[in-house]
Amino acid sequence: MKLIEDMMNKKAELEIAPLIDVVFLLLIYFMVTASLVKKEADLSFMLPAKVDVPETLDLPIEVLIEVSELGDIVINGVIFSEMDELIGQLISLKEAADASKSELIVNILPNDKAIHGQIIRVMDACAAADVKNMSFSTSG
Repeated sequence: MKLIEDMMNKKAELEIAPLIDVVFLLLIYFMVTASLVKKEADLSFMLPAKVDVPETLDLPIEVLIEVSELGDIVINGVIFSEMDELIGQLISLKEAADASKSELIVNILPNDKAIHGQIIRVMDACAAADVKNMSFSTSG
C-alpha cells in the first residue's frame, strides 16, 4: 500500500528534450517536401490566341523521281525513257499544282550506283518544267 501512496504523491514528469527533437525532425521533413511540390498558381501557361484557319488546306503535290542503277527514270511505277516524256509529265504536274494553288515538290531518289549524268538530266527536266522546289533523298 505504501508503494501506491508513493506513486500518488510523486509528480509526473515529462521529458521535453526528445519531444523537441521530434518536432525539429518533423519541421525539417515538412520544409523539404513542401519545396518539392509546386503550387497551381506557379504553373505558367498561355492560352492560345484566336487563329484564323483557312477553309481549305493547300497541301503540296509531292513527286518522287527514282533514278535506277541502269539509268531508268521512274515516277510512280512508270518508267520514262525519253526526257521529253519526263518534261511533259512534270509540266502537267506543275499545272495541276498551280490549278489547285499549291506547290509542286520534286524529290529525286537516285540509286547509289546511278549514273550522275542521268541525275543531271532529271534536274534539267525539272528546270524545264519550272519546278522551284527540288530535293534529294538517299535510299537505305
